[in-house]
Amino acid sequence: MKQTFITSYLTFYLKASVALEGDFIKTSNPNTILKVIPLGAQNKTIPVDHISSVDDSFRLDFKSFAWGIIFALVGFNMMGSSILGGLILAAYGILTVLSAFQTLLILNLTSGGAHVLSVVVFEKSNLLTCKETIESLIQHRYNNTNVTANTDRVIEALNNK
Repeated sequence: MKQTFITSYLTFYLKASVALEGDFIKTSNPNTILKVIPLGAQNKTIPVDHISSVDDSFRLDFKSFAWGIIFALVGFNMMGSSILGGLILAAYGILTVLSAFQTLLILNLTSGGAHVLSVVVFEKSNLLTCKETIESLIQHRYNNTNVTANTDRVIEALNNK
């Protein structure tokens, strides 16, 4: 399974991804400057047995929100002198404000660390589907390592013979 997510409306063509390949979860999260200029991606491969839990959360990136408001106001004020320049700045500001509202997928590792994947708030349903899939992988791993359940299963099989 591989799912992709929009991380910013300004760079809708750059997408974060989560891929489940066997016993590994591979994540890719694009890096940008000012949410416009691409700078590559942060890639991580995590074994499923190193993930203790998966959380989701909502966050407002206040710095992006404030910059978006400033650019939008400057853009609207510029429309009197330069319509094209004003429209560009206003659009940049509005899209930055919308991208400041983020949904987070947090992979808590058994080492105590965490890996965070941040996407736009409108991708929440896709992110929750991904979270449920990862949780089912973790549950399957716990079921496979449950000594009591496996011992009971073996004893029951021996008693039935």
